[in-house]
Amino acid sequence: MFVSHATNTGKSQQIAGQSFCPICESSHLEIYSTDEDKKLAATALGSSRQDVSHGKILRCRACRFGFCQTRPAEKELCSLYRELDSKVYERESRGRFKTAKRHLKIVQHYASGGKLLDVGCASGAFLRCAADAGWDVTGVEPAQVLYSKAKEKLADRGKVICATLQEASLPIACFNAVTLWDVLEHVPDPIEFMKTCGRLLKPGGCLFVNVPDLDSLQARLLRERWPLLLAEHLNYFNRDSLNICAERAQLQWLHFGQRAASFSVEYILYRLAQHRVPTVAFIRKIFGGSALARISVPVFLGEIYGVWKR
Repeated sequence: MFVSHATNTGKSQQIAGQSFCPICESSHLEIYSTDEDKKLAATALGSSRQDVSHGKILRCRACRFGFCQTRPAEKELCSLYRELDSKVYERESRGRFKTAKRHLKIVQHYASGGKLLDVGCASGAFLRCAADAGWDVTGVEPAQVLYSKAKEKLADRGKVICATLQEASLPIACFNAVTLWDVLEHVPDPIEFMKTCGRLLKPGGCLFVNVPDLDSLQARLLRERWPLLLAEHLNYFNRDSLNICAERAQLQWLHFGQRAASFSVEYILYRLAQHRVPTVAFIRKIFGGSALARISVPVFLGEIYGVWKR
């Protein structure tokens, strides 16, 4: 199979690649990013990453789903996530709690309470917020260091499992809400993953998913410098491709929206400088280490969240 890539001259060149879209199975593909593929390493993943290479990304011309041309096996990904350095991630805990409160507000608009499963719960900020609001919470997190932090934050007010969703052996039709905050972009098979989540919901229960949006203004303006183009992101969505996954999981769409994520000014400048956004390195030198740099601010990164009901 060959995919076409439009050059600056308006002509197209033929480049060998993935034979079909993992979501809609269309063979009409184009190249979104020509970044060189590299072997994944733990140092290239997570907030402490030293390398911002994201690999070659293809995009489906039919459903507009974007995906990494080289897709590592699930076992390899799990092994790498267990080696993550969480130091930078944990320094942003103040902002992550603010983001978690926004997540909780979204959930409680559609679900009044009961059992909640947070898949990829990381260090447990959202679990803590949900438990404080009276939810019976369960979290799943494969990275040992983040699992330990989540256990500490939750303080025996819920259950945290150090495993992938597939390894966790959770009861079917048990949860009133299942949340995937920044998770679906990491999984090799997003349709099957959403099917698994759907089976865990009680009838009438809701699934909440937040993912990078290739149709967002941020993605379209920044292109190769968009901070959500990351080595660990295997999938990039828009409304259509995300809803195709949900429909194949037999879920009923309720809502699409956007939510801000909170980060310190210092972290925002650090990430933008990594992606070579013009003038940011200079601004970072001026404000680095100052009280202003430590202020947490809400940022729209170019993501979309969706809500579906079983």
